[in-house]
Amino acid sequence: MMRTLVTMLVGLLLLYLTPGGLCQGCAVNEAEHPLVRDLQKKMIYSVDASAPPNPSILLSLRLAQDHNMHIEQDMLNKLSQDAVQRAVVSFSSGQVALHILAQQASCSDPRRVSANSSTINLVHLLEQKFQAELQNIAIHGNPLTNFYQLSLDVLALCQLNGRLSPANASALLSPDHKKYYLGGQFSVDTAAVAVLAQICLQTRGQPLPPKVHKKIRQNVQWLVDKILAKKRRDGVIGNIYSTGLAMQALSVSSSYLKPGAWNCLQTLHRVLDEIPQGTFKNPMAASQILPSLENRTYLDVSRLNCSMNPDNLPLSTARPAPPTSCCPPSISVTYTVADSLNNTFNNSISVTVPQGSVFFKVMEVAQDKDPSKFSFTYTQSSWGPYITSVQGLQADNNQRTYWQLLSNGIPLSQGAGDYVVSNSERLEVKFSVY
Repeated sequence: MMRTLVTMLVGLLLLYLTPGGLCQGCAVNEAEHPLVRDLQKKMIYSVDASAPPNPSILLSLRLAQDHNMHIEQDMLNKLSQDAVQRAVVSFSSGQVALHILAQQASCSDPRRVSANSSTINLVHLLEQKFQAELQNIAIHGNPLTNFYQLSLDVLALCQLNGRLSPANASALLSPDHKKYYLGGQFSVDTAAVAVLAQICLQTRGQPLPPKVHKKIRQNVQWLVDKILAKKRRDGVIGNIYSTGLAMQALSVSSSYLKPGAWNCLQTLHRVLDEIPQGTFKNPMAASQILPSLENRTYLDVSRLNCSMNPDNLPLSTARPAPPTSCCPPSISVTYTVADSLNNTFNNSISVTVPQGSVFFKVMEVAQDKDPSKFSFTYTQSSWGPYITSVQGLQADNNQRTYWQLLSNGIPLSQGAGDYVVSNSERLEVKFSVY
């Protein structure tokens, strides 16, 4: 018994003494670092000042090696104001979790977030919203949001020592098709955050009962194996947008990996190749890839020393002007909206848009041409517009329904606001179950 306890303590100590808390991570070298700085700058410049502040962006900037302290402080102030004004009523549990991580990474107490003479305890709020998620699962079989957000909840509560039962958390994040699959596809993003959350439970310094420790190890092993099964020959894991979170998860779970199971440098270089191509132009996409380039993960937020941050990322006062082209040629696409569950409608239309247009533009043009068949609603998410209804048919999380975007019959990895359409493409928004 004593030998087992000593072995566990030594393992925890080695995890914490490893730089960044990582066991098998990798980082850019000095020659590659300008690519990371360029990604940071583009991410900052592309932030929509009119949209609500995004905690994921500040979180990733805080985990980077270089900093612009003025920009980061401004983001922190805006996040604090937004939390005080809207968190109780408008934030989902996952949004609160990300705000907590961003505050903690900024060495600001998430239990005392102040703005406009008001103060809010985000940790207490997350405990309440997390319980509401669990209650909805008990009643309807599904969370109010999804298991990606629930994994964020567990991660944030673990990091801040909030009210959380490791036994319940391990049961919540246990292997289950409907937790980790979306539209029949394994969600690498969800699995990666679930790994981070459970590694946190293993290493937060409080001994776990043997049964809980065993359950978490079984969970993590299953998730790691599933993530590795989505690794492509070129190093991408899932798709290029899920690769950053997958790198974080695999970096902190080396004891679950067989020798040679993952070549971190191959994945890193594959990601670096995409930066100059503008693949991560969406600031949310950039925010999820940046920490892994610096050999950091979301588990590092409690270990940052803000007094040691260099203020060495200067920015131009004028934002770079977007490239312009006069009168781009027009292209035509076929656009379809379909209720694949109830078969109540299946409508198609030919739409002409300027070359370089995104999926969302096609939807707008179709709606203008025939609103009775192609009307839709959306909400503005951290990734951009998220489609909530078409022809009045509403997505319902309790029923596990959503509107899926497809191109030539293949589900898209980008959102409606990012995917650039091509001439003669067949685009579809399909009512689906996940």
